[in-house]
Amino acid sequence: MHCEHCSSEHPASVPCDQQVTCSGAEFASPARRSVSTGKPPVVDLRGRTLGHYRLTRLLGSGGMGTVYLAEQTLIGARVAVKVLHPNLAQDARLRARFYAEARTVNLIGHPNIVRIFDISESEDGLHYFVMEHLEGQPLSRLPRPMEPGLVAWLLAQACDALEAVHRSGVVHRDLKPDNLLMVERPGERPALKVLDFGVAKALRDTGQEQTMAGQVLGTPAYMAPEQWSGQPVDGRSDLYSLGVTGYLLLTGQLPYPRGQLAELVLAPEPLPPLRPPHTLVPSVPEALSQALLRALARSPAERFATALDFKRALLSSVRPTLASRPTPPRAVQVPPLPPTSTPIPAAPPRPEPNDPTPLPTWTARVRRGGGSPGSVVVHCSELSRGGLFMCCAEPFPPLFTRLEFTLQLGGEEVECVGEVVRHVDSALARNWHMSPGVGLQFINPSARLRDMLMRLRSTRRPSAAPHSILAKEALAHI
Repeated sequence: MHCEHCSSEHPASVPCDQQVTCSGAEFASPARRSVSTGKPPVVDLRGRTLGHYRLTRLLGSGGMGTVYLAEQTLIGARVAVKVLHPNLAQDARLRARFYAEARTVNLIGHPNIVRIFDISESEDGLHYFVMEHLEGQPLSRLPRPMEPGLVAWLLAQACDALEAVHRSGVVHRDLKPDNLLMVERPGERPALKVLDFGVAKALRDTGQEQTMAGQVLGTPAYMAPEQWSGQPVDGRSDLYSLGVTGYLLLTGQLPYPRGQLAELVLAPEPLPPLRPPHTLVPSVPEALSQALLRALARSPAERFATALDFKRALLSSVRPTLASRPTPPRAVQVPPLPPTSTPIPAAPPRPEPNDPTPLPTWTARVRRGGGSPGSVVVHCSELSRGGLFMCCAEPFPPLFTRLEFTLQLGGEEVECVGEVVRHVDSALARNWHMSPGVGLQFINPSARLRDMLMRLRSTRRPSAAPHSILAKEALAHI
C-alpha cells in the first residue's frame, strides 16, 4: 500500500515511522521513487536473563534493536534493556553503530536525554545496553491536536537536549514523536526525554564513517531535505525534524500532503508555502506558527542557527500561557508548586553556544526546603572530594544554606548534604566563560560518597580547558 506519510510503498504491517536506509541516488529525479524499508524480525527474549538483568516485558522495537523492561536480579530495580537484533549482530558496522549509541549518550550526559548505565554482550552473542526505565508516554501516543503551551514547553526541553547534543559534535538524525517521551511527576511540570541515538552521527568525522557514502538513515516523514538527498547534515537538520513533530502535535497532521513528501522536499522549484498551524487550529498563537515554519524552512540557512534560538522563539511565542503552567493532555491539572526557601532553578543555557565539547557534568536532585514537597534536577560540575559546583540561575540560595540532594554518578545515586560557600553570578560567569551557579562544600560525606568520588577520580583525566581552570579557581577554597 502507499504510505500516507513517507511517500513510499510498503506493507500495512510496517509503520511509516519505521527507520529506513536508502541511497540518495534513489531521489536523483523528482519522480516519486519507493523507499525500501524492512523491519528486522523481533526475537522474543522475555524470561531471559542477560548479565544481572531479567527481561520481563517487551516495550518496543525499532530498526536497530528491541527494548525490554527488566529487573536487576540482585536488588530488583527496574531498568530498560535494549538488545541489538540478532540478525544484525553479525555485521561489524552495525554493531559499532549500536555501541556508538551508548557512548554518545554517556558523552552528552544531559537531564533531558535517557541515561545509559551499562553495555555488554551475553555468552551466546547478544549485544545489549541497560538504560533508565522511564514511566511516560511517547509524544506519538498523545491525543492531537495538543494544547499549544504544552507543545512549546515540551519542544523547548527537546531543544535543551539538542543544544547539548550539537555542542558535543553530534546530530541525532532521527527525531520524531516516538523518540520523545513525556514523563509526568506529581506537582511538577511534564518533563521530556530524548531517546534512541541509534543513527546519530558525529559532526566532526575522523575518517571512520558509521554509514556508507551516499546512504540515508532516518524516518522519512521527519527527515530534512538535505537528509533525504544524502547531503551533509548538521544540527539544523534536527531542528527541521523537531519542527515537523511540533506541526503534527499542534494540528494533528504532517506538514506535507499524502504521497508528495519526496517530490516537495527535493524538487528544484520553490515549494508551495506551508499552511501555518494557526490557520488550521485557531488556538495556536501566530508567533508559535512562525517559529515552526522557520524551523521547517527548506534551506538550512533559513532555519534557526541553534537549538537555543529555537527554544527562545518557542517560549516567547506562548509566554502568557506558560506563566499559567502548561497542562498535560489528560484532564488532570498540575497544581502550582509552593514557594521554596532555597531557590535552585534548572541549569541556565551555557553563555557561549559555540564552545567546544562541554566538560563532564553530573546531575543532582535537590530537595526543596521549608517543608515544601518536590525536588529540582540541576547540572553539576567540578566534582571533587571537597564539594561540587551546581549550575543554576539567580536568585541563589544564601551563603551557608544547607542543601540536601541526591547526586547521580555513572548510573548510581548517593545522598548528600552540602553547604553553599560561593556564588558565581551571571556577570562573573560571562567573564570566566562558565555557567552561573553556586559552589557547595560537602558536609560529613558518607563512606559510599567518598568511595564513589575516589573511583571517579581514578578514571578522569584532568582537563586543560580554560573555563575548567577558572571554575576550579572560583572554588579553590572548597
